[in-house]
Amino acid sequence: MAMHPIAHRRPLPDATPLLDDPQRLHDLAQAEGVVLLRGLIPQAALRPVQQVLTDAASHAGWLKHGTGLAGVVENGSDPSWQQWYRTVQSSRAFHALPHAPAIQAAMHAVLDGEVLTHPRNIARCVGPQTKAFTTPPHQDVWYIGGTPDIWTMWAPLTDCPEQLGGLAVLPRTHRLGRLASRQATGAGGQGIACALGDAWAWEPLQAGDVLVFHGQTIHQGCDNRSDQLRFSIDLRFQLLDEPVREDSLEPHYHLQTWDEIYRNWPVDDQLRYYWQRQKLQVVSA
Repeated sequence: MAMHPIAHRRPLPDATPLLDDPQRLHDLAQAEGVVLLRGLIPQAALRPVQQVLTDAASHAGWLKHGTGLAGVVENGSDPSWQQWYRTVQSSRAFHALPHAPAIQAAMHAVLDGEVLTHPRNIARCVGPQTKAFTTPPHQDVWYIGGTPDIWTMWAPLTDCPEQLGGLAVLPRTHRLGRLASRQATGAGGQGIACALGDAWAWEPLQAGDVLVFHGQTIHQGCDNRSDQLRFSIDLRFQLLDEPVREDSLEPHYHLQTWDEIYRNWPVDDQLRYYWQRQKLQVVSA
């Protein structure tokens, strides 16, 4: 389905200066349910991930003129997309990204405590003219379970002006709790089943900028009206001592096992199964 219409768009204030004042950053995140942090991801951590995604897309033929670029959407049953995703998920740089010190420090401030970084990292690739598959308004808590106080970090991996779409959020909707949902068309998954306000917030973002939002904050994808692919990532964080659902510790889409993902990593790499060295409260829902 196409994006929910945005009648009135308001800006999101840049919370980056609050990185030097963790308590104020935490208070803002708790009040608004979303914070914008510009330039948070260091270029040294970002560039290898960008390279992996674009190289895999090139190998899939998605970057060649006239090869149906407009039809590129997330499709777990498409062999071309599956191969792209296996390549991305096998990349150490991709899984190392949420462990960058700048990201960890920001999430420690937002959560105001010791952080569990979910290993189920997600990459997205959205082609142009695919508005029927734009992600509808939803809450991430439906998909993640465990503690309701989960936080998502969404980041574009290329500059994301209005034509490329990006992500729009409804600040303060995390206060509404977990809302009723319904099956969505096009992109699939779950969509909000109740009336939405029109105070959507959206900002043009550059590679390295991030949106951090609560699992109950309503958000939606915006249609890609450009002639380019849009690459982005979803990273998830929570307090270490709160419950985590067991499938949040599994690879996204289950196209590979962790052993297969780690096959070409050094056997003593500290990122391998790092969560198994932490004392977790694992739950089934």
